[in-house]
Amino acid sequence: MAFVEIDGLIKRYGTLSIFEGFDLNMGSTDRLVLIGPSGCGKSTLLRCMMGLEDIAGGTIRLGDDDYIDGAPNGKMKLNRQVQKEVGMVFQHYTLFPHLSVLGNLCLAPVRSRGIKKSEARDKALGLLERFGLADRANFYPSQLSGGQKQRVAIARALMLDPKLMLFDEVTSALDPELVVEVENTMMELAEAGMPMMIVTHDMHFARNIATQVVFQERGKVIEAAPPKDLFGNPQQDRTRDFLRNVLHIEG
Repeated sequence: MAFVEIDGLIKRYGTLSIFEGFDLNMGSTDRLVLIGPSGCGKSTLLRCMMGLEDIAGGTIRLGDDDYIDGAPNGKMKLNRQVQKEVGMVFQHYTLFPHLSVLGNLCLAPVRSRGIKKSEARDKALGLLERFGLADRANFYPSQLSGGQKQRVAIARALMLDPKLMLFDEVTSALDPELVVEVENTMMELAEAGMPMMIVTHDMHFARNIATQVVFQERGKVIEAAPPKDLFGNPQQDRTRDFLRNVLHIEG
């Protein structure tokens, strides 16, 4: 059984159709990277996975559990307990500016999970140490670099012990020299066995971190394969054209 199973997903914004019967499976050890042209629905798919977007049809399962069941009447069914098992990191950090780094990490575990403040603090300090941010615990987001903010956002998501992590173009707003900080943190999670679904425009990073790469366009999966196959020997003409354009290769 697939760890993530998306079956017949339908997503529309008014009369604009994003997905009409989208299917995708992901294994429990996969790091699935979504690539494709801008506007093809990659970020929307992650937001649907997080339960942040209503879907008009289809189902999403996580592990053995029914998670999301779409409905054309707008009454989508969302399993809140399963939703708590999914962590998401956004492109623009979404840290609370009035809270310190430590405060950002401890807020959700204490407020939504009822974890003791001392326990949350100890866990937060451990994550900050792990990601090389221990000396930033009492800083505020405005005092951090973009790379530091994004690593704090990743640590914050991990505070809730997710079973699946979603990353939505988390390096695209960073200066090039800061990208490696965040990508190294994500590689560390990958090496620890965290299942991930990642949207990125960085093909080099996609090649290095992915176990599966999915090229999608116009709400459809055009091709899905391990990175060495998709980048080295794409089977679909459209995949080859896309990679030729983004990698500036000849052929």
